[in-house]
Amino acid sequence: MRVIVKSLVMTGFLVSCGTTEESRYRDTEALERPPLVVSSSPTREQRVVDTSSIPKKKDRTGLGSDVYQNTSTQLTIKQPFDEAWNTLGRALKQSGIKITDHERDKGFYYVTQDKDENQSTGFFSFLNDDPTVYLLTVKQEEEETTVTATVANATEQDNRAAKNGAPKSAAEGAEDLLQLLFNTLRDKLEE
Repeated sequence: MRVIVKSLVMTGFLVSCGTTEESRYRDTEALERPPLVVSSSPTREQRVVDTSSIPKKKDRTGLGSDVYQNTSTQLTIKQPFDEAWNTLGRALKQSGIKITDHERDKGFYYVTQDKDENQSTGFFSFLNDDPTVYLLTVKQEEEETTVTATVANATEQDNRAAKNGAPKSAAEGAEDLLQLLFNTLRDKLEE
């Protein structure tokens, strides 16, 4: 019985608090109204559904069939220029090929190889102190990017190699450089 009386008193108290005679709580005319917002969202007919998916991380290293060799001094990467430029830069660093200069807007990488990789260990190898500078030209061709390797200033490089008795011509060095890059890009390139 006590519980019933307490609940009735409490209910009466709450009802009396909820009813007020002041008009400011009943009249909402003075309240600020939010501005009208014109919806800029597309209508149902205009909405575009994104069905693309996030590419899965590859389980293997290297580009695999996304890179192939056209000739001994040219390879093709199945990527647009910007991606291929970054991919080639990673491959150069990973292969131990030193980038001496680059001009992205022209698509040029000037590179050299370490002496122990670039030079033979023959009797006259100590005479050739200057490493050969190679020019890698990166060009966008439709949806692929080609990379060609040549000797930067080939006549000077060939004359120096001939004077120093280097057994390998500079052109053969460009072929070896591109083959090393191709192998790295295809099989060993890491993220």
